[in-house]
Amino acid sequence: MSWFDAAPQFVLAVTLLVIPGMAVGLAAGLRTMHALAVAPAVSTSIVGVAAIAAPFLGLSWSILPVLGLTFVIASVALFASLVSKRRASAVSRKFDDDPRYWMLASLTAAAVAAVLVGRRIVDAVGSPEAFSQTFDNVFHLNAVRYILDTGSGSSLTLNSMTGAGSYPAAWHDLVSLLVSMGGAEITTSANVINIVVASIVWPVGCIYLTQSVWGRKPAVSLAAGVLAAAFGAFPISLLDFGVLYPNFLALALLPVVFGLGLDALGLSAVPGRSKLLGVLLLLAVLPGMALAHPSAAMAWLALMIPPAIYVFSRKSVLLIRSTTGMRRTAVAGALVLALVGAVVLVRVLWGVVRPPAEAAFWPPVESTGQAIGEVISSSAIGRPVAWGVMLLTILGLYLTLRSGQRLWLLGSYAVAALLFVVVSSFPQENFRLFVTGIWYNDPPRLAALLPLVTIPLACRGAVGIWDQLSLILGRVNAPQHKSGSARSVSPAGRFLPLKPSMVLVAAGLVAVVALIAATQRGNVSQAQASMAASYSLSDNAPLISTDEMTLIKRLPGEVPKDAVMVGNPWNGSSLAYAFADRKLVQLHILSAVPEGAAPLLNGPTPAKDDPAVCPAVESLKIDYILDFGHREVHGRDNGYKGLDALITAGMATLEDSQGEAKLYKLDLCGSQ
Repeated sequence: MSWFDAAPQFVLAVTLLVIPGMAVGLAAGLRTMHALAVAPAVSTSIVGVAAIAAPFLGLSWSILPVLGLTFVIASVALFASLVSKRRASAVSRKFDDDPRYWMLASLTAAAVAAVLVGRRIVDAVGSPEAFSQTFDNVFHLNAVRYILDTGSGSSLTLNSMTGAGSYPAAWHDLVSLLVSMGGAEITTSANVINIVVASIVWPVGCIYLTQSVWGRKPAVSLAAGVLAAAFGAFPISLLDFGVLYPNFLALALLPVVFGLGLDALGLSAVPGRSKLLGVLLLLAVLPGMALAHPSAAMAWLALMIPPAIYVFSRKSVLLIRSTTGMRRTAVAGALVLALVGAVVLVRVLWGVVRPPAEAAFWPPVESTGQAIGEVISSSAIGRPVAWGVMLLTILGLYLTLRSGQRLWLLGSYAVAALLFVVVSSFPQENFRLFVTGIWYNDPPRLAALLPLVTIPLACRGAVGIWDQLSLILGRVNAPQHKSGSARSVSPAGRFLPLKPSMVLVAAGLVAVVALIAATQRGNVSQAQASMAASYSLSDNAPLISTDEMTLIKRLPGEVPKDAVMVGNPWNGSSLAYAFADRKLVQLHILSAVPEGAAPLLNGPTPAKDDPAVCPAVESLKIDYILDFGHREVHGRDNGYKGLDALITAGMATLEDSQGEAKLYKLDLCGSQ
């Protein structure tokens, strides 16, 4: 399949991510651009919640539960907007008498970002059917197949595939819906969803967030769009490392959720955005982000602490000043209780919403000084220095400090920086585990958080430069007069016989091109090259080789649908489930081994009719060995020598092979 052939899949993916949320937003009385910006986050919530609700309603997973929940929520939103007489929308219209410029700038910025990001990811992936040759992809691709097989996409039950409990399933739900609606391969649908999220959802969220911080000047939107594509740390990194698809989706939603948080606190720089509406929209988008990956919800909570403290402090001072005597004491006491309650809530969530401590095993990777330098230079995890972004960020920091406005943004930037510095450089002790264990103590996950807080500051620097350039152009193009004489034109003006607006538009185009040239350099290029390497199918690929894939494609004609194979999940054989719809005993590298099956994998070699093994073989319907040898995804050898012993002992007959990849029929426990 070519990318052109995949075009209908892209249309379906955009529809899936936009239409449900757009319907709810318009029903709630949002303006079109506002509804469009928040639509993907609302849609993700609808999809994730519908997947959880469907089994309780006796429904199989499909687009129908999504449509049903969309109708219910949109109806409630419409009723609420009618009851409130759409007050928030009316206020918004008051400030939108002439929205042409900011709307055009926003759409242009989103289009530019879509091209910049989309081009790199398409080039890195290579073809629609390509897949990441990484550890976690065994789980993610098989989980999509598991949803299609079981008819359940619930986050409460998805991890039963591995013998464990719940797992955030929003990404898998989206991909499974696209597979069922579009009929493409799982890998194609996964790539299409990822490209749409990276090139559309993420930039639109960044534009929304930056407008919330600095307003809707065209320069703000255009700078935000270009800068959304300027980082190797995100979105490209999380499509390479891991591979961390759920985290990737959650972090792509985080900018718009952060922006809505600012709206809810009354900090938005966009006139007319209602605090109440911001709160209601937050309630609509937080479930989707949490069901994509709860660590993003905790990142949102951490980033919201500085602006929340700012608002709380300001309101507290005003309340205390407006009261006297016993009432002032009561107000002060209530404020203290509210603060203590908030601190306790954050502390409880910080201790509960995290993986087990044994899963947060990643070590620090650099010195503290190096980590701080990487934050400032946007070169986290050893990437090349992003010189253009760094200079704009430093300028943005300076301009923000000098103005004395939006200082809480510096607090959010400091929070993200602190998290990265701790995870990257602090020793493996309790403090590091407490602060960053939510993210598995994994530096790349927190490096991916830095662009979100850097983009608004770098945007401030870019807009500051543009403002100065505009002043210069205004002076150059202004008509000059000599006292008592006819109008004369300055020497520079003779070469610019244009309207001032045309001059600014032309200069703006040049500025956008210059910003693209300054930010699309080594940092993102290296990330793209690294991603391309991990999506390459070759004779010695780390997870699935060319020969192994060829054999997998023949399995549907050789292995009955209800038969089960046994293999070493570390060598990629488990992906036969995703690619050929043929099950193995372990569907993920870390899956639990079914009771009684361990001797098949690790020995000792059972007898042909061994009563300790045959009940498991018969109940699980284990009939085949899929032997991909001992070349494993991380270059180690985790054993599974029991499979070799079965073959050596003559308890398996070769059925098919492709190079070193082999399929055996078990001759065990009466199977023939």
